[in-house]
Amino acid sequence: MKAVARSLVAALLLAAPFAAVSAQSISLGGDNAHSAAKLQHVLLLSDAVETKVGGSQAIELRFRVEDGFHINSHHPKDELLIPTALKLESAGAVQVLSVDYPAGKPFKLPSSNDPLDVYQNEFRVMLRVAAKSPGTTELNGSLHYQACDNAACFPPRTLPVKVLLTAK
Repeated sequence: MKAVARSLVAALLLAAPFAAVSAQSISLGGDNAHSAAKLQHVLLLSDAVETKVGGSQAIELRFRVEDGFHINSHHPKDELLIPTALKLESAGAVQVLSVDYPAGKPFKLPSSNDPLDVYQNEFRVMLRVAAKSPGTTELNGSLHYQACDNAACFPPRTLPVKVLLTAK
């Protein structure tokens, strides 16, 4: 009986390093931007922008939808679909005046005759901001959306958005 127990302990000790290596190869996100995009299906591409002090200025935020996925536009054709919505809070000397969304593109699912109105690949959201004084301000907010592929939709998600805006 003791010999069986020793053999079992020896086998477990030999297998432990291999189990650790296997566990390390599994990625569930983390700090890696590529992994985060896979988890969220959408990635913010422009996280730093510049504007001028005084008056209102248009700035562009670029987002990327993972290949093989789409998200509903800001104005989907069906009221039951979840629209994409960006919310940014004014901060410091920077005031967010408006958010303008691009038009969606028609997308037809193989199982439906009615096209959807979606964003795929890269899409750009235009902000109108007013900076009262020079400096760098962090704008924080979120992009709320629902990612889908040709077969199913994932639960709605909220992507944290942080943009460093430098006013000169």
